[in-house]
Amino acid sequence: MKEYAPMTTEELQAALAQGLPIEGADLSNVEWNDAKCVGASFLRCRFIRCRFAHADFRGATFEDCLFTDKAASTGSTFAFSELREARLIRCDLSFCHFDRCKLFAVEMDRCNLLGARFNHADFSHSYGRKVTPTKATLHRCNFEIAVLPGVRLAGCDLSGSSFREADLTDADLTGANLRGCDLEKCGLLRAKLAGADVRGAKIAGLNLLSLGSMQGLQVGQDQQWLLLAGLGIEVHPD
Repeated sequence: MKEYAPMTTEELQAALAQGLPIEGADLSNVEWNDAKCVGASFLRCRFIRCRFAHADFRGATFEDCLFTDKAASTGSTFAFSELREARLIRCDLSFCHFDRCKLFAVEMDRCNLLGARFNHADFSHSYGRKVTPTKATLHRCNFEIAVLPGVRLAGCDLSGSSFREADLTDADLTGANLRGCDLEKCGLLRAKLAGADVRGAKIAGLNLLSLGSMQGLQVGQDQQWLLLAGLGIEVHPD
């Protein structure tokens, strides 16, 4: 079992003030409310049952970090926190809760978000009254049984990720890159998939009539019969 060195709030603040990376630390007992960790680097750290309320992690990097109490299947909570341009690589975020967090340009690569919940998580950023782009890279991540109703990920790169049995009701995935994703048994009721690229994705059971939009949806030839089967149409060889 991996050993983590306990770190206090004072020790963490001192290390961050010196611009030092935090490595191999158990940060479960740190006071995270209103924490300022802009550009911080965390490597192989543990955050068990933490509550990050109004914490600022803009541009921070988390690599091989653990945010989940595996024995209790309980994740940490991010509430009203800033994670813009943060990078999370190979982190365990299963059963974590992201409540009204700012996630513009966040990058998650090979992270486990099994059962994670996203409540009004915002992947957009306003540059003015009319310019509000959406940006995120969620590459090769596990979102199985995750709860993401109404999530806005238009034009984002979600390639290679698994959304098996995830709730994406009312999600905006317009123009998103979903190549190689697992979308089987995924709840896509009223989801917007116009212009999305699902080539190479697992789409068995997808009912096009349940979608909010699908104009310009990109599929592969080998997926056509699956989509027709989802509409109740039987496909026979010529």
